[in-house]
Amino acid sequence: MKTLTPITAAILMVFGVNTNANNNAAILIQVGGGNMSTADQSDPTIHDNLIVQTQIGTTNDSEASQTTGTNNSVTIQSQIGESNTAESYQTGNTSFSISLTNQIGDSHTATVTQTDVTASSALLYQVDSLNTSSIFQLDVTRSSALINQIGSMNSAGVGQGMVTTSIGLINQIGSMNSVGIGQGNVSASFALANQVGSMNSTSISQNEVTISSALTNQTGSMNDATAIQSPATTSNISINQTGFMNLAAARQFDVTASSALINQAGSMNDADIDQDDGTNLSIAIINQTGEMNEADIGQEDEPVMSIATIYQAGSMNTADITQTTTTLSNASTTQVGSDNMHTTTQTGVGQTAIVVQIGNGNMGTITQ
Repeated sequence: MKTLTPITAAILMVFGVNTNANNNAAILIQVGGGNMSTADQSDPTIHDNLIVQTQIGTTNDSEASQTTGTNNSVTIQSQIGESNTAESYQTGNTSFSISLTNQIGDSHTATVTQTDVTASSALLYQVDSLNTSSIFQLDVTRSSALINQIGSMNSAGVGQGMVTTSIGLINQIGSMNSVGIGQGNVSASFALANQVGSMNSTSISQNEVTISSALTNQTGSMNDATAIQSPATTSNISINQTGFMNLAAARQFDVTASSALINQAGSMNDADIDQDDGTNLSIAIINQTGEMNEADIGQEDEPVMSIATIYQAGSMNTADITQTTTTLSNASTTQVGSDNMHTTTQTGVGQTAIVVQIGNGNMGTITQ
């Protein structure tokens, strides 16, 4: 009896076409020991699909299934290392779509679920160890979800539901970073989170959003960023954080053609922007450099063509601007030094308030 060589025994390649379905193919390559793989194309309602699974190393686990009318779609899973887990599920008449998982290192976990998805992609890439990522797409057309992780113990998730021609993208480099992106009833929009460092946290939520974007960039450690758009049209949020333990939140509710921008460099700064209740053609900007500065901007009750800006350089400065039912109005606060405080409140048409505080311990209030 002729026996297999060790190399032949270690490499298994299977080309399969299920007799109950039409033109489906599954390819499996395994090199190493203790690897496990499952490819399910047994549903007779699926056709013209491909599953490719590659495992190089030890005790890796791959599971892929294509069910319930899935057609002309591809699942690719590649794992190099030890104790990695990859799961991919394409179901609910998913068509002309791709699920791609690439893991290099040890003890990664990746999950992709595509249900009723058309001409869309879910891409996961993880390098190093103990990273976790998941992508969930439901009723998605011509859209993409992408996660890239390099480092250890990072966590990332993208959820898309009723999404058209939109993108959710996460890039993480470092350790113990966390990002969540949720997009629901979104069209022609973009959500991006970049993290470099450790223990940074980001949350982006887009609901009933059209032609809008939410972007966050974090470099350092223990920074926290939140961006919410619900609903929003042709509007933008941008948050940039560099340093340690900075906190930033920007929220847009019922907003049109408006922008919210936060820049933080330093440590333990706190910035908050709220644009809601019919904000239109308006801008809110906060720039903070230093430590323990606090800034808040509120634009509410249908402000139109209004601008609010806060600039802080130093430490423990506090600034607040509120624009309510304003039109063609401008409020600006600049603080350089420490322990300065100012509050500006505007209501009406054509208001202007410009504040400059240089030094320490200054206090002021403007009401229009």
